[in-house]
Amino acid sequence: MERCSVVVLILDGCNIKALKRARTPHIDEIKKKGSFTFRCRSVYPTATYSAHASIVTGAYPNSHGIVGNSFYDMGRIIDLDVEDVNQYLNAKTIFEEVQGVKIAVGEPVCRGADIAISKEEVQARELFDQDVYAINKAMELIEERKPILAIVNLPGIDRISEVYGPLSKELLDHLEGVDRWIGILKRSLEEAYDDYFLIILSDHGMVEVEENIDLKELIGPDAVICTSHRMAHIYAREDLEEVRKRLRGERRLKLLSRDELADYNLNSPRSGDLVVIAKKRYELGPEPLKGSHGGDSRDEVLVPLIVSKPEYVDALKEVSVTDVSRMALRYLCEVKAMRLAKEVLRDADPAHRSDHTHRVLNMATKLAIKYDADVEAVRLSCIFHDLGRVGGIEGHEERSAWMARRFLTEEGRPKKLVDKVERIILKHHLDPDELELVEEKILWDADKLDSMGVMGLARCLLEEGFLKRGIDDAIEHLLRDLNEFKGAMHFVETEKLARSKEVNVLKFLKKLEEEG
Repeated sequence: MERCSVVVLILDGCNIKALKRARTPHIDEIKKKGSFTFRCRSVYPTATYSAHASIVTGAYPNSHGIVGNSFYDMGRIIDLDVEDVNQYLNAKTIFEEVQGVKIAVGEPVCRGADIAISKEEVQARELFDQDVYAINKAMELIEERKPILAIVNLPGIDRISEVYGPLSKELLDHLEGVDRWIGILKRSLEEAYDDYFLIILSDHGMVEVEENIDLKELIGPDAVICTSHRMAHIYAREDLEEVRKRLRGERRLKLLSRDELADYNLNSPRSGDLVVIAKKRYELGPEPLKGSHGGDSRDEVLVPLIVSKPEYVDALKEVSVTDVSRMALRYLCEVKAMRLAKEVLRDADPAHRSDHTHRVLNMATKLAIKYDADVEAVRLSCIFHDLGRVGGIEGHEERSAWMARRFLTEEGRPKKLVDKVERIILKHHLDPDELELVEEKILWDADKLDSMGVMGLARCLLEEGFLKRGIDDAIEHLLRDLNEFKGAMHFVETEKLARSKEVNVLKFLKKLEEEG
């Protein structure tokens, strides 16, 4: 069985501007060969525990309950720098959803992981050694345990940004060192797995700060204050209006009432009666810092998201950190589907086994990316489109579609996706003029192209031989497919390919005839 894995690498607190300025050839190579965006959105507050909980659960703070680095609940302040965030989590983690070995390194939200190297263990190292330690620990565990899922957090980037500044030379130099280790990690993954999916992102951004605001001094003793760097939950002890009055004229702050928190996906029973956001250059915590986060500025909210596979380009539209776990589950679902297809197609005729599926999949993926189609639906349709052939060619579309629906439903994939995949498969042998969706046309063209040209001839020879027929039957089969499909392509690229395949195979047949 092929070994596959998802690895999520979190550049904790990495500012987009810093990543662009640093020399990062290994990250750049991943961006070039895969997909990326600098418009991925973090959650509010842009604080460590809230954002990590959203990455690992795929939910917003109003669902998973981690509304900040600290909050007031059940009559006391919960400080997540002291207490275990996992015991306050109200949502299921991806570690709890995935079957197989799962590891977490430096990741505070790790409920369900089989092996967890704590954030505290990583941060016990010297500041500039923390991230190298985390990557090394991850590589050790990958080599020993071959996990199906690994989430690795690099907390040093965040702390260096806070101490030296989010665009400081110290941070840029550190990012360049981290990039070199990412290159080593990538080689480690290539050695350990037949295939892997690497996701690199930040949990939140970072901004420069110059001055601290003392909320206790502004509010007095009439409220409980729970800060998360540049934001704070305010819980009024008695007179909320009095607290609001004391803050209303403060130009350095932005105030949100509970009624406004739904717009921030922060409408949780754990949230404050008021939420305070610091404006530019201000920090609400007591520690003097040069860089901070937690607020709602563009530099804090927008984060980099880089993936190692180009077919995830469709997942990067209007994307947030809550989509990371869904991308990971999408990959693992596809891996499982391919394993099923390979097993089922062993009993199919040799022209329709998994090598044909792979060729159709590769061609269809390129078309889906180019034509802005639903890449996930196209790829799943390709994987399942011929599985029903083990029961014979007649009615195989219906059997294939049924198998896809059953599998994807059991995997918990969205009904809209399941319906679409079923429709695409059902139509892949219809008259080409009857197709409506671009995804239907993509599978049709990719599948038919593999029946043409020299590859088409090879497949016809395999199929006719399997049926105990001869070379003349194979050639007749090829020419029939060629005449039927060559003028029915739906895209410029597939039309050109069809013509090229026709020229190539006719030359080959002429030579074959001469030899005969």
